Amino acid sequence: MIYFSMGYWVIALAVIVSFAGAACGLACIRQSTKSVTQKFRIVWLFVAAVSIGGVGVAMPVFVSMLGFDVRGTQLRYDNLSITLFSVLSAITVFLALLITGKTLVWWRLLVAAAVMAFGIGDVHQLLLGAIRIQGTADRGLVSTVAVYAIAFVLAALTLWFSLWVGSVPMVLAGAVVYAVLVTSMHYAGLTGLQVHVDPNAPAPQGNVLFTFFVPFFIIGTLSLAIPITAILVAPDRREARAPIATPDPAVAHSTSLQAASQHAASQQQGARRPESAL
Repeated sequence: MIYFSMGYWVIALAVIVSFAGAACGLACIRQSTKSVTQKFRIVWLFVAAVSIGGVGVAMPVFVSMLGFDVRGTQLRYDNLSITLFSVLSAITVFLALLITGKTLVWWRLLVAAAVMAFGIGDVHQLLLGAIRIQGTADRGLVSTVAVYAIAFVLAALTLWFSLWVGSVPMVLAGAVVYAVLVTSMHYAGLTGLQVHVDPNAPAPQGNVLFTFFVPFFIIGTLSLAIPITAILVAPDRREARAPIATPDPAVAHSTSLQAASQHAASQQQGARRPESAL
């Protein structure tokens, strides 16, 4: 097997993509804490789940697999598995965020981390299971356990960060940890893959990975562009919704009476000045 057939820059690109998705997702969670209504909070959390689970996990794993190759055989991928792979991650992250809630409750955090970990781990197993070669591709037990273990640590830390993302440095720190753990999880599972090439076996069915690259790239770009735009205009919307300060009626009435009395006094003084001149 060849892990870096396109060069080591693939790892750097995967880490950058994962960092961008996690940073955008954590920023959306930060905005959800400032939402006026529950409905807008749910919308922010859904967008965050798409960024964290879709762009933060599915995209970097997909990018890393572009450099994967097997000597002596054609390499194809199952269409249905790739489709499920791209959707399941975002759904499980969304469920985990809902379970976690707004405040730190340890049992809820652990349950949410387990849900998110199984989702992310299953996503990685789906991708490895989608590999089709002339022969067989098996996954080792140790590497599979390692994938789910790293996924649980990743999920627990991400959900913990989601409760404390009150500043930009916290968002960036959480995104760095997230990107490193996602990349570690992927290669921990990939190195445990065992392939057995059989030249006499029929040609594998499916599509090459580059077939999915264009839709993945478009969807991933939109998944980042839309929430980033929403984050940038969110403060303006909150300022627009802020109530306009209105003067107190009692104070306004008192002020008007004072002005009227001063005006009347000035008129009386003006009327008396001619008499004093005479």
